[in-house]
This record gives sequence, structure tokens and C-alpha cells, in this order.
Amino acid sequence: MSKKLAICVPHYKREEHLKKFIPHMDEFFKDKDIDYKIFVANQVYPDSVSGFNRGQAKNIAFDVARQEGYDYFCFHDIDMLPEDDSCDYSYPDKVEHLAVHVKQFDYGLKYQEYFGGCILFTKEHYEKINGYSNGYWNWGMEDDDILYRVKQKGLAQETFMNHQNDNRINFCRLDGLSDYIKILPSDSLRELTSESFTFAVMVRAEERFDIPKYLIGDVDNRKFIHQYILGRPSFQMGLGWDNSEAYSFGLFNQRNNHSYMWIKRPADIWTHLMVTVNVESNELRFFLNGQESDSRFGHGSQSPLEFSSPLKRYGGNPYYIGVGDPRQEDDTFFAGDIGQVVIWDKALNEDEIKDYYSVDYPTPKDSVLYYDFSDVKDDVVYDMSGYQNHGYLEGCSIEDEVVGKISNTVLPFRNRAGRFFSQDHKRNDMVGGKWVHQKDTSKNEWRFVHEVQGGIVNTDEDGLSNLKYKVRKTERLFNTKHEMIDFEITSKVPKRIIEEL
Repeated sequence: MSKKLAICVPHYKREEHLKKFIPHMDEFFKDKDIDYKIFVANQVYPDSVSGFNRGQAKNIAFDVARQEGYDYFCFHDIDMLPEDDSCDYSYPDKVEHLAVHVKQFDYGLKYQEYFGGCILFTKEHYEKINGYSNGYWNWGMEDDDILYRVKQKGLAQETFMNHQNDNRINFCRLDGLSDYIKILPSDSLRELTSESFTFAVMVRAEERFDIPKYLIGDVDNRKFIHQYILGRPSFQMGLGWDNSEAYSFGLFNQRNNHSYMWIKRPADIWTHLMVTVNVESNELRFFLNGQESDSRFGHGSQSPLEFSSPLKRYGGNPYYIGVGDPRQEDDTFFAGDIGQVVIWDKALNEDEIKDYYSVDYPTPKDSVLYYDFSDVKDDVVYDMSGYQNHGYLEGCSIEDEVVGKISNTVLPFRNRAGRFFSQDHKRNDMVGGKWVHQKDTSKNEWRFVHEVQGGIVNTDEDGLSNLKYKVRKTERLFNTKHEMIDFEITSKVPKRIIEEL
């Protein structure tokens, strides 16, 4: 017996889109051997735009379709349309993100973790994650939240660095208060950062509750707080960790022009970072776990990045690990673990980078500084490169642990390379540095970052499990089999929403 597909569509005052969506989908499916029906969930109370709840609308469409015996479900934006037969809506064995190649994004992604537009679930998978959250009102974050749920339940795609065995490693733990390592500018290091060079570190940034996270919606208070991992002071250059959950690298040329790159990465995960600086080609390249940064997918800055040389000269300034400059009272110290530090006096080429990442826990060749923290005595970390560029510990502790697989970014399964296009509609995201629905989206962002990711909200108790609604009426759409569900939210509506009605 064939599986029945329910296409679940949230709707609020999008009649023009609906008039195009229904016939387009029927035309698309007419030669497909798929038993399908479209369920459009139309919210009638609360009836203010500030009271629209996309997550609940999707849950209600699912619940109605489930009661009618449907087997799998496609959560579909009303403005997102399949472009051709490359779009595959057949029964999935995993949670599949279909809207991956979108015309308006040059047939790429809006950002790497984008999880909207069109998603396929089996009934069992959707019930396992407890559906969408019911806690986001108006615009924003319900898609981020459901990806978080998919990851929580092990239904996303997780890939790893090249890995054969678990390894016990030594690492330096820095407390984020006063710990750092000082490296004196020897002959091999003094002029190194004015020429071509490469930095590489194995690092695990610590989640910090004493530093506010960078929130896009907090336009009055948001600011980058930077913790340097490896660099040189004065005109500060080097690798660091930002409160936007990103690693970054910056440098200055002799005209004081600043070049900056970043790569997204959550805290509390071992990570390999590498940056190459080539003064012959005037290119910066940035790598995370051996993969080069790519702005097309919202992962980070576009690499390579061009810069202007000659680079800033730092003379006798030392290098520091764990702080930009300990002499500056307002400098923020890095909190986390560092398992490896490597410096080369050249920009590694493609083959050298590939070779470096060809084993589980790479050992460098031809470096001028190499710390693996296996030889630390009397507050000195000894350089394993042979160049005698030892580091001097201020505070810090040396620990060890078994490190298993080092994961890459966990992403949705995207095995169905369909092409989509979006109907014209008003923007609801960022315009002019602010959310279009600034008040509500900022609240949603705060909820997701601080309450959901912070573990205050239990996702098993927010979704299908506490869904409360009343169907006002149902009707067939445009003389088709498809169904419009007018519903009222009967669960507790936030006071701010009621006041706006």
C-alpha cells in the first residue's frame, strides 16, 4: 500500500500566494505517483499579525492530517514552489530538507543551517521531535528551533574529521580570568607575521555565562566581545573566539587597513583551525577541520580573502596565547582548552594542508613552533619544532583526556537536490541592521538562545505534547481535494499578544 503525503502549510493573510500555490502544486504532482493532499492551517485567533504562530499552525496541520491517516508530511512555505522534476517528495527514510537549491539564493542556501522552505518528515520522526515549538510568535526562530530538535534526537547528518582511533592528548586549560602563555619574539618569529605564514590550533572554546551572547536583535546592546587565542598585540592580529559563536582571524597592513575572517562554530567542541597568509598572492585562507570557509552557505567569510600588503611590522612584540595583551586592563582572556599550537614561516599550499589533515590528530612538518603540551616543566611549555620557541605559562593548567571523533558542523540531511523558487513577498528578516518585526523577533531570538539552547525549555514539553486548538471550520480550496483549516489557538496566549489585539 502506497504511503500518503500530507503537505502542511501555515497561512496568515497570504491569499495571493495561496491562489498560485495550489494550482502550481497540483500541476507539479499530476504525473507523480504520490497520493497527496494539501492542508492549509489558517489562524483566525489571535488575529493580529503580532499574534501569528507559525509553529502552532504547522503542528495543527500535522495533527489534522495525522487523524486522517496520512503517513508522511511535508512542511511547506506557501511562497516556496518546486521548479522542476528534480524536487523529490517521495517517502523518506530520514528527515530531508528539500529547499536546498533556491533560485533567489543563486540555487544555494540562505545560510548553512537554513532549515526552512520545504522539509519532509515521517510521522514517527515528527512525533519523536515533538513537532515545532508553540512558543514563537510572529516572525522568526521556529525554523532554528526545529533544527535544534532534529539534532537533539539524532536525526541530522553528522560528519567527522578523518578518524581511526581515540587519542589521549595533553592540553592547556585557560580559565578566562588571568591565564595566558607568553612567547618571546626569537629570530625565527620576530618578522614572521610581516611575511607569509600559517597558524594552526586545536582548540575548544568554553561556553561563558559571564559574557553576553551576541544577539542580532539586541540593537541597543549588541557588541562583539573577542577572546584572543593566538596573536600579537599593538595593532592586534591573530586567531580568536567571538561571543557570536564564531572563530575569527584578523590582521593589519602598514596602512592600518584591517582584514577579518570568521567561521561559525558552537562552543565546547574540539576544533582544528588553520589560517594561511600569503603575501605573494595577497590572500588569506581560513579552514575549520580542514574545510575552507565558504560564505555561500552562511558558514563564514568567503575564503580566500584578498588583502593589501605590506603587512604591519610588530618588531619586538611578543606572541600571546589566551589573551590579546595582558597589560591591557580591559582585555578579555580566553576561556577554554588548547591542545595544539603550530606556526609555520610560510603559507601552506594545498598539498601541505591536505597532508596535515590526512591523519586523526595531525603532527606538523617543517614548523617553527609546535606545542602539543606533552613537555611542560616549571611553567614552560617546550617547543617540539626544534626552534626553541618555548612558551612561558602564567597560570594555566595542563590536563589530558581521550579525544574521540571531532565532528564537523551538524547539518540537515540534504540528499535530494531539487530546485525551488520563491514567490515575491515582503521581507521578514533583517533590513538595515534590524529585524523587520523587531519587537517580536528579538523576543524569539532571546527565547531560542537563552531558554531553549540554555536548557530552560524542555522541548519534550513544548510542541505536539501541549498543543491546544479549536477548529472553527474547514473548507475545500478552489474546488479541489485540498483543505483549509480555520483554527483558534486555545492555549494560553502571552499577555503582550492579547494587548496588541
